[in-house]
Amino acid sequence: MSVRRGLSLLGLKVDMIVTLSLIFAISAFVFIYLLGPSLGLMGGIVAALGFNVFMWLISPYLIKAMYGLRPLSNEDDPWLYSTVETIAMRSGLKYMPKLYLAPIDVPNAFAFGSPIFGYGVAVTRGLLNTLSEEEIEAVLGHEIGHIKHGDMHVMMIATALPAIFLHIGRWIMWSSMFSSRDRDEGGAIYLVGIALMVIGWILYLLALRLSRLREFYADAHSAIIVERGADKLQRALVNIAKHSDPKLGAQLASAKALLIVDPTQASEVSEDVRAIMEREASLFERIMGIFSTHPRIEDRLRKLEELKRSIL
Repeated sequence: MSVRRGLSLLGLKVDMIVTLSLIFAISAFVFIYLLGPSLGLMGGIVAALGFNVFMWLISPYLIKAMYGLRPLSNEDDPWLYSTVETIAMRSGLKYMPKLYLAPIDVPNAFAFGSPIFGYGVAVTRGLLNTLSEEEIEAVLGHEIGHIKHGDMHVMMIATALPAIFLHIGRWIMWSSMFSSRDRDEGGAIYLVGIALMVIGWILYLLALRLSRLREFYADAHSAIIVERGADKLQRALVNIAKHSDPKLGAQLASAKALLIVDPTQASEVSEDVRAIMEREASLFERIMGIFSTHPRIEDRLRKLEELKRSIL
């Protein structure tokens, strides 16, 4: 690995660690110093956390049912199957992820899984019909990167914590309205609920930032593992965005955090990668980017360009 590439990836890793550490630090402070004395609230927190873990464990089965995923074998598509197998081996995985086809015409792909289900990579019919084999290879490198980095586990924890605070805060606010206590005490309890809601939203924004960083990291994995992966993935991202229709993309809205490109935010892009990279975002686009699970395509192309130069 070149020094420049190592420094680039190190900076990305440090950024992810700092963001995740902030989520843990804020959560730990609230749990220990604010909610710790209340056994009733702690019971609610444990119940909410248990529900999130349960949903995470069974989520692959729900995803399979929701999107009608069909397993693909070597006999169904020898090239696609062998490509996943090769990338998994290059990535150092001890197993090959299961391969699935989603009968959806929106070009996209996603990785999913849990300890009780195993791990899989799904490609849509639209992806196979729209992208070249080289571009599909780079997309698969990105998705297997998510599995290699354990992103499903990390993001489950990162998104469960804000969900717990939002749930508890909402419950406290509602319960304070119907409390038999005096108005001043009820008002104080209501403010505690608001504070927990605010903390939940802060943690949620940090989780979104972590999600965007992990997309960059999966892009970097594809750039390194796949031969000329940065070039191929740049073209793939442009083609996916170019051929995505936000109306059709709504079919995948509930799984957009898993996808390589958010299909509900697709915009008109040119086929010139260089022209897209040189485009500057408006203030509105930058603000909206804070609430997105994915980085803007311009930023992803620039990061891949930096990696490309470091690899050469």
